[in-house]
Amino acid sequence: DRPRLLRIERGTDIYIKHILLLDSPYWTTKLTGIDGLEIDGCGISARRTRLKGHNLVDLSAFNTDGFDISGHNVYVHDCNCYAQDDCFTVKDNYDGRSTNMLFENNNASGMAMVIGSIGGSHIHNITFRNFYVQNTFKGIYTKFRGGTGKMTNITFENIVMDSPEQFPIWIGPA
Repeated sequence: DRPRLLRIERGTDIYIKHILLLDSPYWTTKLTGIDGLEIDGCGISARRTRLKGHNLVDLSAFNTDGFDISGHNVYVHDCNCYAQDDCFTVKDNYDGRSTNMLFENNNASGMAMVIGSIGGSHIHNITFRNFYVQNTFKGIYTKFRGGTGKMTNITFENIVMDSPEQFPIWIGPA
């Protein structure tokens, strides 16, 4: 029952700019069923310590996700996210599809670029471009939770990972 700092459901044509969301007790954002979203120059920080990495104390802040988004026509750029779980995440959507999303020119540490956990949805036309990922726990992370979900036309381009701590790339179950 921990609260989220920002939750928008079934919104259209949303623009979020220059907001810092700090120390959320649970998912920092839950942007669900969105059609038309731009997030520009925002930051998320969910830390237990000031260390650059993700030790056992830091990871006890589990489920402090960053930008969790489902829907269509999304552009997230020039943002920073340091979380102990998913940072820039594409989720299942109400209509069974999340499509046409571009995440670019972002910095992340945690589970950096994520698709999932996908159940019965079709995730299509998603691009993660120009990312700098430092001391991340997982860099590229796609995960299924069962069902008939699928991912198509997924692109990771110009990704720099500096000192990943667990797996730079993890494709599979959560």
